[in-house]
Amino acid sequence: MLKVVGSRLLQMIPVMFGVTLLAFAVVNLLPGNIIAVILGANYTKASAAILTKQLHLNEPLIVRYFNWVGDLLHGNLGHSLLNGQSVGQALWQAAPPTAELILVAQIIAIILGVTFAVASVASPTPWVDRIATGLSLFGNSVPAFVTALLALLLFADHWHLVSNLGWSAPSTAGWGANLRAILLPGLTLGISVFPGYMRIFRREMQEQLENEEYVTLARMKGISHRRLILLHVARNSALGIVTLIALSTGLLVGGAVIVEQIFGMPGIGELLINAISNRDATTVEGCIVVIAATIVILNLIADLLYAAFDPRVRDA
Repeated sequence: MLKVVGSRLLQMIPVMFGVTLLAFAVVNLLPGNIIAVILGANYTKASAAILTKQLHLNEPLIVRYFNWVGDLLHGNLGHSLLNGQSVGQALWQAAPPTAELILVAQIIAIILGVTFAVASVASPTPWVDRIATGLSLFGNSVPAFVTALLALLLFADHWHLVSNLGWSAPSTAGWGANLRAILLPGLTLGISVFPGYMRIFRREMQEQLENEEYVTLARMKGISHRRLILLHVARNSALGIVTLIALSTGLLVGGAVIVEQIFGMPGIGELLINAISNRDATTVEGCIVVIAATIVILNLIADLLYAAFDPRVRDA
């Protein structure tokens, strides 16, 4: 187990280095002028020179990169070029809506994926599998922003079942208002990833039914097909979606950026979009690094869980 942990930690170093290098290069080489954003279109050369020096934009890119990485190693994400606010503080304030959105989306995706997979395999009639496959195709084919707009029109504007915009903090508005606000965006985002869970889980169960000896023994004992799946096959197939949950988090983070904009949620997605619009390079870099680090850590946790439950991975 320690060998697996050490190997994964060593692999994280070049990944994070590549992320920082790519994020810094892309952000700083894109067209745009933060000086014009701060001073306005009619700024003077003298004021621009003073502000450029204050923001250290006159230094070579390589110097600015290593200064930024040095600050990262000390836990400092820098300060916004636009308003001087700490990027770490801004991310901390924006994290709760995004974290809750991703968590709710994961829960909904897992419930949908497992339910439809079990129903598809356990049902003796083919129409259940066809319905599950059709819903899976819908989730794969329709972009999250289209699903979000349709859900807003149907559940919020037409039926008035849930809140349509914004996010309510449970500490101030209560858990009831919070859940009403987060349910629809979480459902929208969860629909986009549940097909992957359903396919993997269904395939794992089918392989168990076809290849495992305990299935043959259970059938010889007279255990019904449905009971066999619910009590044994489904539980033994659950490990197959552990890694997929961590991998899909990256897709959920990317989808959350769009969904937050549609539902008016003050999360990391809104912070990132505003920073890009205002050419706030430090904030954009901080958002990218934090998102990448979160995904890498989640993949590490998934690998460790997989190794803990599967001796073949642990002993490899």
